[in-house]
Amino acid sequence: MIDAHHLPNEIPGEQVVYFLRRHPITISNLIIGFGAMLVAPFAVFGILYAFMPEVVRDARLFPLIVIGGSIFFLFAWLFLFQAFIDYYLDMWIVTNKRILDIEQTGLFNRRVSELRLYRIQDVTATVNGALHTVFNYGNVEIQTAGEKERFDFEDVPNPNQVAKVVMQLAELDRKEHLDEAVEEFGVPDKMPKPTVK
Repeated sequence: MIDAHHLPNEIPGEQVVYFLRRHPITISNLIIGFGAMLVAPFAVFGILYAFMPEVVRDARLFPLIVIGGSIFFLFAWLFLFQAFIDYYLDMWIVTNKRILDIEQTGLFNRRVSELRLYRIQDVTATVNGALHTVFNYGNVEIQTAGEKERFDFEDVPNPNQVAKVVMQLAELDRKEHLDEAVEEFGVPDKMPKPTVK
């Protein structure tokens, strides 16, 4: 499992600035829906018991009702577990050197994308809707010059602050890489101005 202390392909001197997941409010619909799913079998059993008690009392049908309810609960828990794993293991890690976009798709598939900060061209924070504004969460879109043109942080807390810090880190990383290029190629600090005739 990835955490802030064990990053994949760690770079020397790398420090974690943000360890982001989607805002917890984004799974509230899932929890409410799951609660309704858990109540539904009991409601169906109550309706059957009230209006067709002979079905519930039948010694041959009652085990089938119990097995059907058990299968329903098994699939409901599996659905909830898969949705929680998708929420918990989708993460974005911002360090002083790079950004890691870790996306969990299903139970056994994970995609990890990496972006060096000096490749960032633009960062945009978007907060749409009343719920997003009240709980201060939204999307951060990062435009790059690499193969993957955009990195999207979806429904992260405090998106405006995250976008501001990412731009500041990108500027610092660009300056570092510029200094390395100047040292590596031996370019003088002050270039002579061309003379115009």
